[in-house]
Parts: sequence; structure tokens; C-alpha cells
Amino acid sequence: MNPELANRIQTYLETRGIAYRLHAHSPTETLAEAAERSQLGLQCLVRAVLLSDARGLVLAVLPANHLLDFHAIRECLGRDLQPVDRPVAASTFADCESGSVPPIGAPYGLTTLVHTAVFAQPTVCFEPGLHDRLVCMTGEAFTELHRDSQRAEIARPLSVLESRDVREFTLPGQWERMPALQGLHPVDDIRERITAIDRLPAMPAMARRLLRLRNDPAADVQDLVEVVSGDPSLTAQILRYARTGFFNYAGRVDTLDQAITRVLGFETVLNMALGLAASKTFRNPADGPLGLQAFWRHAAYGAALAQGIASRHGHGLDLKPGVAYLAGLLHNFGFLLLGHLYRSEFFLLNKVVAANPHIPVVLIERRLIGASHTELGARLMQEWAMPEPVVTALREHHNEMYSGAHDAYAGLVYLVDWLLRREGLGDGAEGEPPTAVLTRLGLELEQLDELVEACLHERQGLDAMARQLAA
Repeated sequence: MNPELANRIQTYLETRGIAYRLHAHSPTETLAEAAERSQLGLQCLVRAVLLSDARGLVLAVLPANHLLDFHAIRECLGRDLQPVDRPVAASTFADCESGSVPPIGAPYGLTTLVHTAVFAQPTVCFEPGLHDRLVCMTGEAFTELHRDSQRAEIARPLSVLESRDVREFTLPGQWERMPALQGLHPVDDIRERITAIDRLPAMPAMARRLLRLRNDPAADVQDLVEVVSGDPSLTAQILRYARTGFFNYAGRVDTLDQAITRVLGFETVLNMALGLAASKTFRNPADGPLGLQAFWRHAAYGAALAQGIASRHGHGLDLKPGVAYLAGLLHNFGFLLLGHLYRSEFFLLNKVVAANPHIPVVLIERRLIGASHTELGARLMQEWAMPEPVVTALREHHNEMYSGAHDAYAGLVYLVDWLLRREGLGDGAEGEPPTAVLTRLGLELEQLDELVEACLHERQGLDAMARQLAA
């Protein structure tokens, strides 16, 4: 990595004699934050999205405050392109930091398509493969860099999210397979409906039994075994988790009693069973960044890591490992409720998030549906009388600066999401470490590396659990 710019970008600018200014700033999660810290207008910034189809890769370049219009791209190139997965982007831009895609394709041998309006900007700024600096140059210089790139109207302003014309957000060829989208509600209608909801889905019977057990101070291991053993799939998931290397237990674990008394403990098994049982009401679509497969994979890893951090470092903060596991498992539960209440809107949100992976999901959902998964999830947890630390974690896990009741759990989940996003998992914040959360929890990143590594080492077991939950 070049100390100033990504290697290929640096070389490309130097060999073409392109003059530029460098704006250094502390690392950021989004281009909007980078613009603010560099005291630049967001309208000056451009971003890039790497797309692919069977014919190869294409780099799309557009203003930072715009969304891609996939139908316009199809008309221009005659190709049904879709955003690539994170590993593909990482290997293509190997000299760049994860998640930073420079808007110059030539140094990487990429076919490049640029939104026409970019060339009308007097000043163009962009991330040069690093999250802690911006490169700015004249519009003429940026135009020279893209002398061989194709130009077309391929993007729309972010404000079109509020119009919610479905065809603007779906990938080409998918409209015919989306009859559910005909049922979209107006944004104002959804806001009113959410505010006026007076009947939320009932908690599943198994979860109600477990919650009563949790609130019974006289409950013991045998009571828990009796309840959980009534659900063979729940029993299998708990045994699988107890057998992972995450707990360094060398003996055999063949029964629920052994999993509770020898490995996991009463509280952890109770909270784990409660979280898994509570989810059985919801059957959302499987695919996409918000679908069941991605949801449960993120939940399984998040729960394990939250529990690990609470077990190792949570004593001074009164972080209970079992409650930490439950908060990590359920923190994105609002997505399940959204899909249950508003299937069309959830389907659309899933597609928009997939097409715009670098725009924070909370921004997209607030513009698109007028509410967030955090408030929906917290409301359901309150209705179900879940523990208050869990309710708070659901409501505040995207708020780095939250300070109040149970802020240790909210901060823990925020931190877990950030750590997992660094590994390519989930919808957590990108960019610089969450200093405020680390300070509040009294932690250093170096203390967490071993736990993250231990969690990733158990990929096979956690992935198997996620697949079973999503099935």
C-alpha cells in the first residue's frame, strides 16, 4: 500500500501528469462523513460500484448522492449486470482498503461506464482506495482520466427513493417475477400504519414457555431440559453450538444436560433457546443481503462473538454472557418483522440494499419506508416482554453515541457489528474503529482480535447453524 494513494491509482495519476489535491481526514464509514470531515460538499464526490455478468466486470461511476439505474445500464450496454460480492471486489482492488472502490477503472483493466453528469462538475473528489483521504481535481482532469470510458445517464438522485417507482430499483429481467411488489404502500401510509400498530405477531408457544422459565427464580437445569427437549431441532442446534471449539471443552457432549452443566451454562442455554424459538414465526425470502440466509449467518456469528466478549471482558460492566448472546442473535429482528408486516416493501428494500452496498441500510430504509428495523424490532421485543437490555440493544445498535440505560449491551452489539463488517459479514458500520464505544466498554481492539479469530475458526459450525435456521 502506497503511503499516499493506492498503488495503481498513484501510478496512473503520475504517468498522466494529473494534478490533484489531497484531503486527509480520520477514517470514515461513508463518503458523506468523508465530505463533512474534509469540509467539502457531497455534490463534489463521486463513487464507483463494481458490477458483473457472465461476460465480465464493469465499473460504474456516479455521483455519491445518486443511485444506479440498472435499466439504463442495460439499455446502454445490453447487459444484465449486478453488484459483485465483497470478495470479488477485494480481489479486483487488491491494493485498496476493504470497501474502498476507486472511480477509475483503467488501472485495473476494467471497462468503465460513467454517469454523464459527473463530467459537468467543476471539481471532482473521490476515495483513492483508502478510507482516510480524498483526492480532488478539476472536472477537466477527471474527464481526461476517463477519455476512453463510456458515458451514459446511468444514475438517479437519492431523492427518487421517496417516489418509490418500483421499476427504478429492480434489476433488469426481475420485474415479471415480482408480483408481490404490486402491493406497495405509500411511505406516509406505512409511517401511519407502524405508529398505529395495535396487534403485533404473537410470541411462539415455545418462546413463551422459555420466557416464563426465565422469569422463574426457582427454575433449574431439569426444568430447562424438559422444555427444550420438546423441540428436536432446537435441541440439535444447542448441542451443535456446545460442541464447537469456541468453548475449549475436550469431553463429549451428547445430551442437553451435559451441554448446560459442562459447557454453556443455564443462562446461556436459556437465552439461546429463547432467541431461536422466538424466530420461528417469521418466514422471509431467503436470498439477498436482508434475506434469511444472510440474516441468520450474521445473527449466529454476532451472538457467538457478543457472548465471547461478555464472557471475557464483561464482568466490570455487568454484561451477562447469556443476555449478550440473545442481544447479538436478535439485534436485526426488525427485518423479520418488516418482512412479515410489509412483504412488498421488504422485497424492495432487499433489492435496493443489494444494489447499493455502500449506502448505510438505515439511510435507505428511512427514505424508502419511513421507518427502521431498529425501531420495529425494539417495539416487538417490548410487546413480547423480552429483557430490557435486549430491547435497548435492538433500538440503539446503530447509534455509536447512545448513552443511557443498558448502553453496555447496545455498545457491545454495535462493536460486534463493526468487527464482523471488517470480516465481510453483516450491515455494521465501516471505517474507523468505534472509539466512543470502545472507551465506554473499557476495551482495546487488540483485546478482541483473539475472540474474533476464535469465532471465525468455528465457521463450519456457525454456518451449519445458520443454514438450519434459514431452512
